[in-house]
Amino acid sequence: MKPGVLVVEPHLDSFAVLHRRLIDRFDPVWAVTFEEALRCLRTGNVTIDAVLVRADSLAGLEFIAQATKRHPHTPVVAIAPWEVQGDRACARGAKEWVSSPINFPHLLALLDVVSVAARSERDSRGSSHARLVTASV
Repeated sequence: MKPGVLVVEPHLDSFAVLHRRLIDRFDPVWAVTFEEALRCLRTGNVTIDAVLVRADSLAGLEFIAQATKRHPHTPVVAIAPWEVQGDRACARGAKEWVSSPINFPHLLALLDVVSVAARSERDSRGSSHARLVTASV
């Protein structure tokens, strides 16, 4: 099963470009608004392993802060037009950030890392780890 990535993007054409780049390795889910994205995270109807959002506005930064506070086990990757905005996104709770225009190989690698870590953490919560036992020969 491919990791689910919630893409918060108000423009269909921008989402379409992201979708084409993500679809081979991820299951992208589209949220047009920040409110819709928070609702998607809250309901849990779809497994979301990571969130991808633009951090080019105060509203985007506030969404990052809300999403990471309410859903601390779902990493957010921010798309930022410059380093200062990327750093601001991380200060608000984003796990990582990529610059805009997007370096897609870099973005895919980041999403791989954060989604695998999130899925591993989610799977380990609530499950007991087996103890290592010395085998008798």
